[in-house]
Amino acid sequence: MLKKTLVFALSAALLAFSLAGCAGNSSDSAKASNTDSQKKTEQAADATEGASAAPITADKVADGTYPITVDSSSNMFRIVDAQLIVENGSMHCVMTLSGTGYGKLFMGTGDEAAAASEADFIPYVENAEGKYTYDVPVDALDEDTACAAWSIRKEQWYDRTLVFESAGVDLRADALK
Repeated sequence: MLKKTLVFALSAALLAFSLAGCAGNSSDSAKASNTDSQKKTEQAADATEGASAAPITADKVADGTYPITVDSSSNMFRIVDAQLIVENGSMHCVMTLSGTGYGKLFMGTGDEAAAASEADFIPYVENAEGKYTYDVPVDALDEDTACAAWSIRKEQWYDRTLVFESAGVDLRADALK
């Protein structure tokens, strides 16, 4: 009986010391977590400030083809490659999606797409790797662009918001005037 009591007491003491050690570390990890959270908040604020800049139209961009980043409002609509083509005062982007679930796009909302004719839709072109690419018009860089995507499996339109980012694009000398 004495042996069982002694083992229990030692186990309880060991557990108490272990928990006390973790409590000190959790304070440090909480501080680190708060610091990380604060940094992320500051980065988000910086990104928001950058996004509030005036949109950049084709007349501000030198003719050429540029690899760009296109942000999507949905993880289900992931753009893995995008090439911005600027020529004769207009822009369009050839986007490659990660999957093959969308049969066509419409530059606008899903409600507008439902009322549009088939001629207004942007069909996919399958590339050499079997990925779907879409050649979409771009009115401006660094602004929200409504895009509806037709799900082949669900047979319905899904609203997406795209932002064609200007980072890495060759702006004309007078672009920021």
